[in-house]
Amino acid sequence: MTDTCDTATYDSVAYQTTLAKTYTNIRSALVRRLLDPLRYIVSIDAGLPIFGLRNIHQLRIGYNRFANLSVEASIPHEWMQEETGKGHDDFMHAVDDMVLELKSKVEASGRPI
Repeated sequence: MTDTCDTATYDSVAYQTTLAKTYTNIRSALVRRLLDPLRYIVSIDAGLPIFGLRNIHQLRIGYNRFANLSVEASIPHEWMQEETGKGHDDFMHAVDDMVLELKSKVEASGRPI
């Protein structure tokens, strides 16, 4: 799998919609785990061009800008596109694992979750 998408089949609106839905899904996972979503920063492909085409995305969830209180994972774009099915389930499991790992880090630091 390459890091970039095929530009012949690229739809910028659908691509950005997928990223927006992904952001919302991650914020929902934080709420499901009883975490205050205002304390957490979700980044998708931070530092990369906003319309950069890629098949693999770098997700980062951080606690209030503390670099040592963050988790990262690489997620295939097709997992983010699916709203149901195996890819969506895999995505949500990966996000939930990230949230639980981060929750443990935050609790260990003594900061409010």
